[in-house]
Amino acid sequence: MTVSAVIPTVGRPSLYRAVRSVLAQSEAVDEVIIVADTDRPVYYPPDNRITLLRNDFPRGPAVSRRRGIDVAQGSIIALLDDDDEWHPEKIKRQLAAVGDAGPHWIVSCRMAVVGPGERRRVWPRRLIGPREPLADYLFRFTGLRQGGRALQTSTLCFPAVVARAVPWDSHMCAVHDESSWLLGVARRLPDLQVIQLPEVLSTYNVSAASLSRHAEDITDRYIDWGLLYLKGESARVRGDYLCSSPVSAAVAARSLGGIGRAVRAGLRHGSPGLPALGFAALNAVRVIAPEMSARNRS
Repeated sequence: MTVSAVIPTVGRPSLYRAVRSVLAQSEAVDEVIIVADTDRPVYYPPDNRITLLRNDFPRGPAVSRRRGIDVAQGSIIALLDDDDEWHPEKIKRQLAAVGDAGPHWIVSCRMAVVGPGERRRVWPRRLIGPREPLADYLFRFTGLRQGGRALQTSTLCFPAVVARAVPWDSHMCAVHDESSWLLGVARRLPDLQVIQLPEVLSTYNVSAASLSRHAEDITDRYIDWGLLYLKGESARVRGDYLCSSPVSAAVAARSLGGIGRAVRAGLRHGSPGLPALGFAALNAVRVIAPEMSARNRS
């Protein structure tokens, strides 16, 4: 059994820390593939296990992940973002948990979420249940906060045969490329087992510079993703997604109109539950309140 780590990067200084966390694994990683989506210099610890690839032009993290996965030589592939890091026992604990799961499995874990600023929390609050449908786990909303359920990219480890059977999704509409791929694998491989360890074995760093946080309004891209990738799921799953993830994208852009478009899509194309509708309403208040406060001061 050989392990390949795939790390897409845009050249952030945090890449050095991310690669160092891979090289420090108690279960040795055999290959580290860094895919640079930039023509700037990238800095990482020297090691003969590292291969650096460069994209000809900026193509985004999804394409970079797919390129790294496609050239990986290991029988096991593990993913890491360039601003995240692994705890030293991550790979060892994940591989030990697989046991007799068969050829088709994906193993994840809990993660420490750090930032923005001094914020600290652990996600997900609930682990996926045995044989629980992936779409239900990821997108069925049961509370008023996000982070209750997650299979974040930097926690994922899986056999190369799974990645060959279902190539990593690099579709231009795949704003959730890890979820797009996970759903595709679950549909293609009915014997898939998803194993999620309760231990915190990865750190997910969230900052103002994070690529997952946008100042521009990309709400419609999230809506389009839900309509495309969740069209075969239940009306509740589809409605809950449309009233949550696109709403979060709208809040990041301070777009009240984006929240409205997301909720209308959820009601038109799905059947959102009360928790998802409540989440959307609370986030609308988050957008409106600062604007009203500013008007009162002026």
